Amino acid sequence: MKITFFILSLFVVTHVTPSLSAAIVLFDLNGRSGTGLRFDNENPANATGSGTGGEIGAGITFDDVTSVLTLNVGWGSGNGFTDLTGNVTVAHIHQAPNALFTSNGGVIINLGGLTPGFNNSATNGGWTNTQVTLTGAQAIALASGFLYLNVHTSANPGGEIRGNLVAVPEPTTLAMLSLIGVGASVVRFRRGKNKVG
Repeated sequence: MKITFFILSLFVVTHVTPSLSAAIVLFDLNGRSGTGLRFDNENPANATGSGTGGEIGAGITFDDVTSVLTLNVGWGSGNGFTDLTGNVTVAHIHQAPNALFTSNGGVIINLGGLTPGFNNSATNGGWTNTQVTLTGAQAIALASGFLYLNVHTSANPGGEIRGNLVAVPEPTTLAMLSLIGVGASVVRFRRGKNKVG
């Protein structure tokens, strides 16, 4: 039993763990009503508008060495989504007190106005290769699922479309979790077998 567990542990450490230290982490947008930037992901859902958006191009990435978050996100029919009620007035990253899709929080980063790569068009807007450097505390909040994108318009000053930033599990992470589960099952099986015999 000890030898089997040791071999499994050694395999995980030598074959799986190195890939877990990758510097680039992928993120998706999600919310209480579905994936992407959505009007009904707002909390509460806005009364006007049916705008949607989501990842475009290279999507959303976070470099855990440089702490740079890169956004490629769009909205409106020009990006294959639905149009907003009007041009974007402001856009932000907010931080909620927890990872619930129904939690609201204050603004921590302004992503509108003169932010490089930002386009406020209601029909073809978004962020193209927009990069922001997160503080240590902000990076922890990102990893914890506390951050969300919120896009505001005149008709919806509290937010027209929203999406929480959710890390995408890498295949190697899932493989490691599966191997750990198999290892735990083998150990439990052998313990049970030893007790019976």
